[in-house]
Amino acid sequence: MQPWVYIVLVGAVAIVYALRLPVRGQSDPAEKQSLKDTEAALELYMADIERENNEMIQLVGSIKQQSQSTKAALQEEIGGLREQVAELQKDMLLLDSRLTAEEKGLLQLMALVKDNAGKITAEAPPGSAETVPPEPKAKPISSIKLRYPRLFELHEQGKSIDSIAKTAGLQRGEVQLILQLAKQEESV
Repeated sequence: MQPWVYIVLVGAVAIVYALRLPVRGQSDPAEKQSLKDTEAALELYMADIERENNEMIQLVGSIKQQSQSTKAALQEEIGGLREQVAELQKDMLLLDSRLTAEEKGLLQLMALVKDNAGKITAEAPPGSAETVPPEPKAKPISSIKLRYPRLFELHEQGKSIDSIAKTAGLQRGEVQLILQLAKQEESV
């Protein structure tokens, strides 16, 4: 019940009581008993309302405490997940740098093998059976384009970097970096 209802009830009881006062001397014992019963009922009613209010306050307090503990647990879990994401990003950058270094090493090895093959054919006497025709220089395959085919497909379609980032689920800076690395690979 609303607080204003209590005020109205108490006011009504006070008015009834005030109207009964002048007639007190003339009232009979049955009316006095009725008035005492009414007062007792009102006191019981007020005690019941007070008890329900206390229970409601305790319930709200326990709900608040429960929500705060749940919030704290979720914040701890989010913190742990952020740390894991940071570690995974570091690992990914490390692996990317290793892979790039390995690719550079393989390209250098291929160039060295081709140079040695050219020297061998140049040193061989003319007319020898082991003359190897020079191989056409193959264009190195872009490993970045192999890793991000969808990104380059969208770029070739003329999509903006922001829309590529949104579609590929990457950040804008990552998309720019990948495109720049691909241009560098093509120029090598």
